[in-house]
Parts: sequence; C-alpha cells; structure tokens
Amino acid sequence: MRTIRAQLLAGLLGAMLACALVAGAAAYFKVRREANEVFDAQLQQAARMLPTHLQRDATPPLDGSELDEEIVVQAWDVQGRQIYASHPVTLPRADLPGFHDLQAHGSEWRIYGVLAGDRYVQAAQSVVFRRKLAASLSLGALLPILALVPVLGLLIHLVVRRSLRPVEEIARAVGSRSANTLAPLDAHGWPPELVPVVEALNALLARLQQSMDTQRAFVADAAHELRTPLTALKLQLQLALRADSEDKQKLALAKLGERLDRTTHLVAQLLTLARSEDGAPATQAPLADVRLRDVAVQVVRELLPMAEAKDVDLGLDASAPECRVRGVDGDLFILLRNLADNAIRYTSPGGRVDLRIEWRNGAPMLGVSDTGPGIAPAERDNVFRRFHRGAASDAHGSGLGLAIVQSIAARHGATVLLEDGPAGRGLTVAVVFPAQNGA
Repeated sequence: MRTIRAQLLAGLLGAMLACALVAGAAAYFKVRREANEVFDAQLQQAARMLPTHLQRDATPPLDGSELDEEIVVQAWDVQGRQIYASHPVTLPRADLPGFHDLQAHGSEWRIYGVLAGDRYVQAAQSVVFRRKLAASLSLGALLPILALVPVLGLLIHLVVRRSLRPVEEIARAVGSRSANTLAPLDAHGWPPELVPVVEALNALLARLQQSMDTQRAFVADAAHELRTPLTALKLQLQLALRADSEDKQKLALAKLGERLDRTTHLVAQLLTLARSEDGAPATQAPLADVRLRDVAVQVVRELLPMAEAKDVDLGLDASAPECRVRGVDGDLFILLRNLADNAIRYTSPGGRVDLRIEWRNGAPMLGVSDTGPGIAPAERDNVFRRFHRGAASDAHGSGLGLAIVQSIAARHGATVLLEDGPAGRGLTVAVVFPAQNGA
C-alpha cells in the first residue's frame, strides 16, 4: 500500500499536469479562434482591395513555393474566365459571396468571395497553415508552464514533507515509550487536523491504563483469595498424612476433596470474571436473539441435582415464555446460573428458589427469588464488589458470583436490582434488560 506522502505527491502532481494540459488545450483553441478572426479580416481586405488595382493583363507574381503561408487571390470576369491569380496553383471558383470552406488539392481552404461589378474575386488561405500557427503560438505559451513543472514538483514535495512532519513526531512520541508508560500525549500545539488523532490516542491510553490497573487489582485480589484455600488444602493434606487410622484418613481425604471442589469453583469463577471484565464475551458464542426461557431451562437442569441434594425446591415461572433479548447465549446462561447457584447456597433446606421470566414496564426481566436470609439494604451496594461476602454468607462462597453477574449484565445494557423476596422474606435479584432489547 502506498504511503500518504506518495499519494499526496501523485495526486498533486497529477492535478498540476492535468491543469497544464487543460490550460494548453484552452490556449490552443483560443489562439486558433483569434487567429481565424485575424486571417478572415485579411482575406476580406485582400479580396476587396484587388479590384481597384486589377489590370486585365496581370500575371501571377508568385511562384507557389510559399503556398501554405500565403493568401491566394483569384479573379474571374463575367464570362467565367480567370483574369487574375496570385498563385500558380489555382482553386475552383466558388461563386458564393462571404466566407465558406472547400476542399482542393487534398487540403481544406478558407474562402472569402466578393462580387465587384462584373468581376468575382475570391481570397483563400490554407486551414492547415492556420492550425500550425495556432499550435505554435499555444506551445510557446505552454512551454513556460511545463518548464515550471519540475520546480513546482520539488516545492510540492517539500511542502508535503513539512506538512506530514507532525505525524512523524506523533509516531516518535508513541514509539519511544515503554510498555508501562501510558501517560497521555500533550494535546496542545498540534495542527487542528491531528488533534482528534491525539485525543483518540489519549483515550486509548486511558483505557489501557484503566485495564492495567484493573488487572493489577484483580491479580492482587485473586492472589490474596487463593492463599487461604491453598493453605487450607495443605493443612488438610498434612492431617490426612498424619492420620493414625484408616477412618480418620478417609475423613481427612473427604474434607480435602471438598476443599479442592471449592478451590476449583473459585478458580473457575476467577477465570469467568477475568474474561467478563476484559470487555470480551465470557463465551465464544455470537450475538443472537436469545429466548430467556431456554436459558432458564438449561440452568434448572444443571442445578437441579444440587438443589435436590440440599432439599431446596427449584422452580421456573415463565409468565412470558417468548421473551427474548439480544445478547450472547452462553453469557446469559452464566449470569443466571450464578444467581441461581447463589440462591441455592444461601437457602436453608426445605426452602424455595424460583426463576422468573416476565415483562417489567415493557422491558424483559430475568429474576431469581429465594427464601434465604436475604441481604440487608445497607449492605446491598457492596455485594457487587469482587470477593465481598455478606454477613449471612458461609465460608463456601467465593464472593465473585454477583460481580460476574454485574459485569455480564452491564455488557448487555441491563440493570441488576436487589429487592426483598416474596412476602418480604429472602432476596430477589432482578436483571432488567433495555425495553428495545426485548422481542
């Protein structure tokens, strides 16, 4: 691909040459028109002056060697006899007064005829001679312009190079930075055309800085959260190794397996959150019209064994079965699974968890209600922070579920609301999508 400099030079030089050619063509036609007017006046003058000086015994004064550059004058009497010719090569008699053109001797001629008493006089001139003279005059006017083309080309090259220098300065300013230097560029002093570019670069650098800060905070939080379960795993393994009986060893290994499951769940949640906070879909599925009932059915099927094992009644209330949203199917599944998983974990045996799909003020809504301990209103603003565990939480939660829900919901333009559960008991988490997103 050609550089901008090459494109500018080619475009400007091409435009300049095109203008020179147009100017040359215009000059040629203008000169030819003006020359024709002058030559026509000469033909008139020659034809009208001849009768006053004409003698019947006149002989041709020219030998014809300058045929193309001369005015050929001829005269005939009333009987049609040629009584005068200024050139040895004669032209046919036109017998028409005024200006007209004719073909003779393989060339085109411009004729002016006039009746003078009993004589007919015509003056003629070669059209080829006229065109050659016009071309010569036009070329003389065009040559200075063509001579300036190399000089103008050099000047254009210097101007383009100087004009593109700020772009090179921006490239050097960005290229000289290290990977950790994300400070914004100085937006002052640049040409107005480059200010949007500098501002866009600064916006990109700000987003990169924010992303790096988020990653650093995430890594620090994740390292802190993983330290405790890994330490617990190590201690549980030591207990199993030191067990003095087979029963104690089996019990220690069983607890070790439970801790491994919780740690695996924590790592999976960390990976999901990392992908969702990176701005990319947590899954690789494309955007599509997703029917929320299908997502809810998949979540119920996956979590039903977990609910039954804890003696929790898991149900689905789809009062709007055809409610659809524009989104990523896999991400919406992760969102709803996290909500339902949290509800089951914090609901006591014999309790109830309901998944609901309905319209709320014309907008599609996906909700999960439980009969668990709920979340105090004063604490609800904090539960979306990573690794936050509420006062009612047990040691089994990762503190990432609602952070993942919030991240995925925000990417779908949805709002997450925490409300009191049915009859004021438990908690309801409502995810309300934009009204225009529903179908």
